[in-house]
Amino acid sequence: MKSTRLVLCSILLCGTTPVAALAEGYQGAPRTELFNPALTSCIRDTSAFKKAGPYVIGFSNAGLGDSWRVVALDELKQGAQDHKDVIKKLIITDAGHDDAKQVSDVQDLVSQGVDLLIVSANTEKALDPVVTRAMKRGVPVIMLDRRISSDHFVTYINASDPEMGRLWAQWIVEKLHGKGNVVMLGGQAGSSPNENRMNPALEIFKQYPGIHILDTVYSDWSPVKAKQVMQAVIAKYGHSINAVWSAHGLQVPGSIEAFVEAGFKPGEIPMHTTADINGALQMAIKYKVPMLEVGDPPSQYRLAISVALKVLAGTPLPCVVTVNSQIAVTPGDETASIRGDLPITDLVVPNGAPDMLITNDLGPNYSPSTAHIDYPH
Repeated sequence: MKSTRLVLCSILLCGTTPVAALAEGYQGAPRTELFNPALTSCIRDTSAFKKAGPYVIGFSNAGLGDSWRVVALDELKQGAQDHKDVIKKLIITDAGHDDAKQVSDVQDLVSQGVDLLIVSANTEKALDPVVTRAMKRGVPVIMLDRRISSDHFVTYINASDPEMGRLWAQWIVEKLHGKGNVVMLGGQAGSSPNENRMNPALEIFKQYPGIHILDTVYSDWSPVKAKQVMQAVIAKYGHSINAVWSAHGLQVPGSIEAFVEAGFKPGEIPMHTTADINGALQMAIKYKVPMLEVGDPPSQYRLAISVALKVLAGTPLPCVVTVNSQIAVTPGDETASIRGDLPITDLVVPNGAPDMLITNDLGPNYSPSTAHIDYPH
């Protein structure tokens, strides 16, 4: 089984030399920064947070509702283990995707006197007040993968949700030559990954009057729920569906299953967008589904520990730390704007588990169901 290790490097953090590189495909600095026409001058002064270690770091997790988040948590634990010489304890809480529980979790972590808090917010608005209060009390907060609605944090680590949403939408537009019917298959409504991918995608679609959004449905990142909601959509619209814009790959296998069970033959299933999930790529090849993969690497959680240590060392940091997104397309489905770093046939692990995340960097033998990551706790 081959392993895919992504570049996890912000230009401002690591210069222009990648921390780690793929054996093939794109190996440069994050494209989100390179192609951004705006001045990215927002730098946080973290000198007020400088203190001597060893440190106690708290992590408030939105929940473990899908395989991506299970792998991401293991990445975080591995990051703490990598730096066990300076990290005395990593305290992890799990809100079970309940806003009230996560608010309580953050308050509890602050009361325990953590030196720094990492938060992956269940929803943007609900967690904003408690994170803001933590910052006002002098506890530095790093937002990871999911942010709050305000900018009351030190930095935000993410694989550019807007970039993912726009790339997926532009690819669909060009594949359809500006005319066709699209279903929006969202993840968790109200979560920043969903909103910050879907809204930029809609900005793209609105530029093309020939593109019609047939329906918008939500999967809560679950392939089971995705299958259910897509069965209803297919029953209503049938073969008039030309494309499925999906906010991640977690729900894509369920969507494709719904089309297969509805009688769509290989080559008839509408194009899908995806990220990270091996099973989605396997099904794209098996059922001849045109597909664009833009990675959302869970290994950003491992990077969060290194960023946390920079905050506690008083090192200036960018307000947003961007990680790379690998781009892959099914052979023959590139468009004028969207070119893959490698074909999906090279990115997929043919004999790998369907729920395997091809963008993890925990090694070729890693399995979320059997792994035990030792870490200071």
